[in-house]
Amino acid sequence: MPAAALADVTPEKISFQPQVKGLGCLKPETKAMIAELVAKIGPIQITSTCGGRHARHSQHYSGRAIDFRPMATSSRKAAAAARAIESVGGVGTYSNGLVHADVGAREISWHGHKRSRYASAGKRSRYARLARNSN
Repeated sequence: MPAAALADVTPEKISFQPQVKGLGCLKPETKAMIAELVAKIGPIQITSTCGGRHARHSQHYSGRAIDFRPMATSSRKAAAAARAIESVGGVGTYSNGLVHADVGAREISWHGHKRSRYASAGKRSRYARLARNSN
């Protein structure tokens, strides 16, 4: 679906949390993903694009990812719909009802809690070691 398809998405289908300043920072393929996603699941509220705090090599920083809240379906169904989009690489869901979708090259999926910025460095490094050792 071409990025121009996003022009067909009515303002009622996409809303933004106040900290999100629009879609200008996103790559055309990310905008096309949004248009396809909205066509599949209905309205969404975008909670994060390029700004904010994300993981160190996050697709957000390169304009290839969004976090959103589905407005007409569950986050589980929205994540399943996102995984069905050919251009989508990563999909994640969070316990607070948000969904992450990106057009990165790696196919990755997760469900979990946002990592607390107050978590101890020891715990983070332990989780990193476990993740590395499980591959």
